[in-house]
Amino acid sequence: MALMKTLDITVLAHEGPIYRAYMSIFNALGYKVKRIIKLYNGHNKLRWLPRYWRNNLLYIKEALSNNYWPIYFIKRKEIFEPIQQTILQNYHLPNTFFNLFSQSNFNTNVFGEECIYCDCESSGFKSDNLFYLLKRLGPQTYLFTGGGLVPQHVLALPQTQFVHVHPGFLPYVRGADGILWSTLIRQKPGAACFYMVPQLDEGQLILTEELPALRFNIPQAYQDVKTLYRLTFSFYDPAVRAVLLKRILEQFGILTNLPTYPQNITQGVTYHFMHDMLQRKVLKQIFM
Repeated sequence: MALMKTLDITVLAHEGPIYRAYMSIFNALGYKVKRIIKLYNGHNKLRWLPRYWRNNLLYIKEALSNNYWPIYFIKRKEIFEPIQQTILQNYHLPNTFFNLFSQSNFNTNVFGEECIYCDCESSGFKSDNLFYLLKRLGPQTYLFTGGGLVPQHVLALPQTQFVHVHPGFLPYVRGADGILWSTLIRQKPGAACFYMVPQLDEGQLILTEELPALRFNIPQAYQDVKTLYRLTFSFYDPAVRAVLLKRILEQFGILTNLPTYPQNITQGVTYHFMHDMLQRKVLKQIFM
């Protein structure tokens, strides 16, 4: 068995399919990461427990909650199998890509040299606990895996970079529901990797790519808008992001201090979460 290479990056682990997708790519390419920071909301919960048990229990609770829909869909083969096959065949992702998506929890020692828990309470990335932890760790490159907006004072930490893979072809598609707006406006999904700045999705670009549009054939019983939206963000969106992360690692083998180029901000539009009626139209282009 080949030895794993350690990638000089700290993963900000906000539990969910995006985090699972990135860790799957690292593992498939033979990488461990230097550090994983497991973020969770422990606001006024289980204060009486020893720290180790409290961290574990609250993080697992959050993992189960945030991965509820991927785990639910994977148990229903009539939904999951056509989606899995279409993504793996068209995007050339490893056959093991979705393995982590179905697990309630997994051994992070396999994926990282060090694991740190951080109770962000109810503040998310505005948490003082997180800020002081990152400040104490000093110069780092972090991989952002979702969970909200990162405030300016965190992004401004000295000699610190935050890598983000956005599910939209920048500079043209910024903001929320990127995969849906890309499908509507550009007729295909896209992704862009960049180092984050305070302005939403306006950082210096590392790599951008548009991918073939996929269509998924699932039973009519599951064709309501809420289910299709959940399926999109359980599997399709994370896969698009993972493809670009895989391309970068195959090209550079690092995520720190990569060459970048500026965006022409005037070319793009910042989109908000898509209205239900428009979602219905776009999701019909994705599912059949």
